[in-house]
Formats: sequence, structure tokens, C-alpha cells
Amino acid sequence: MLEVYKKLLVLVTVIASVVIPTYSMSETKETITIINNGKAGGSFNARTLMYKEGLAEAGYNVNYENIGKISQAVKMFKNANTPTIMVFANIMVYKQDLFHTEENFIMLEYQQPLWICKSNDATGKLDVLKVAHGKTYNPEILKKILGNNIVLVPYKNSGAMLKGMLGGDVDVMVNNQGKSLKYLATGKGTCTPSDRLPIMQATVIGKNVDIEKMRKVLFDISMNIKFIEYHNKRQLKRPSGTWANELSEVQTHEKSWKVN
Repeated sequence: MLEVYKKLLVLVTVIASVVIPTYSMSETKETITIINNGKAGGSFNARTLMYKEGLAEAGYNVNYENIGKISQAVKMFKNANTPTIMVFANIMVYKQDLFHTEENFIMLEYQQPLWICKSNDATGKLDVLKVAHGKTYNPEILKKILGNNIVLVPYKNSGAMLKGMLGGDVDVMVNNQGKSLKYLATGKGTCTPSDRLPIMQATVIGKNVDIEKMRKVLFDISMNIKFIEYHNKRQLKRPSGTWANELSEVQTHEKSWKVN
């Protein structure tokens, strides 16, 4: 009887080992920090939230740092000693002293020309024009292209610029394609893509991460329906090519934002 009991106990143990999963440390959820450097209403904030949601759905434990200010976010990114990612753009590199390299470049999400919108009320205006621009834009480049008979008015993000234009607080805005098309649709002014301002490229950068792995994860997230709708609505151009080619293109265009 004792022998039968021992055999049954062995059998139960074997079945339990098959039915009940055992978890090793390697199967523990990976933790990643995503830094939000944008404010509500802006494209950086919107994209960060979509990546945050996508990473959580992909099985990551996401540590969300809602900073909302680019200078503080860049400082946090530079000082990070754990896996960290952040949306970024080539228009920011010189002002923030953070450039795209083989060590931090994950992907080029989209690229677009910057647009210049002018209100109907400002047409023919001889006074100094108030020009809205993003805080990260280099004012010296804007002055070179738009002239000196302007007053530059920095805004926290693209959404705030659009509100400023609609409210009549400024005469002109230099904004991204999405917000410019929105303004154009109101009939309150004209908007045209600039062929003189450097092209704007939206990127994702990382630190302390497996770049190759994170590149695939984030690319897959950027191809989900939310991202596709976001890009299509704003007529954003998605890049194609190898990551090395994308990095080379970003590094080439970011040099255009340097003031000589």
C-alpha cells in the first residue's frame, strides 16, 4: 500500500509540473521608462502617450515620467541609468545639446516640412508682425528667413500656437503640418509649406536599451491603427529604408538647424 501511495505521489508531482507553470526571473516583465517632454495638445505629448500604451500592450512594465518641459526631459534622459526612451526631433538637437547617434537612435517616425501660416488680417500689414514659433525652434534661423521686421513669440507647443493664431494674438505662425492644415481649414488665413526652413523629423531615441530589439517593438507600435490614423490625418510622410539610412538622413538634416 505504501508503494502504491509513493507511486501516486510521484505521478501527481509530474502532472503538477506540467500543468502549473513555473516562472523564472527571465520571464519577469521588462521595465522601461518613457519620458514625456510635451504638453497636452502637442504632437510630442500625443505620440508619447501612444507609445506608452503600445509598450504596455506589448507586455512592458512602463514607468511614465510626465515632465512636460523639453529641457528638464532632456536632462532626465541624459542622466538615466535604466532603460529609457523619449520622442525627439532634429529641430531640438543644438538647443538641447543632444544629437542623434548610433548609440541612441531608435527610429525616424515621420518627416515633414514646417509650414508658415499668415492671418487674413495681417495681409498687407506694415507694422511689425508677431510670429508664433515653438520654443525649441532656433530663433536666429527664423529671423534669417522671415526677416528682421518681426517679433518672435515662443509657444509651449503646436496646439498653443494654433490657439494663438485663432485668437488673434499673433499674425504669423511657423508650425507643423497638422496644426497648419487645421488653421487653413478655418479660412482665417493662408498656410504654405516652407521650402526655406529646414525639414522637421520626428524621432525616437533611447538609452540603456537593446536598440535593435526596441527598434522592432516601437516600429510595430507605430504601425498600429492609432498611429496610422494619426499620421494619415496629418498627412505625415512615413520614411522607408534601413535604420542606418534613416540615421544618416536625420544627422544630415539636423545640421541644417545649426546657426553659422
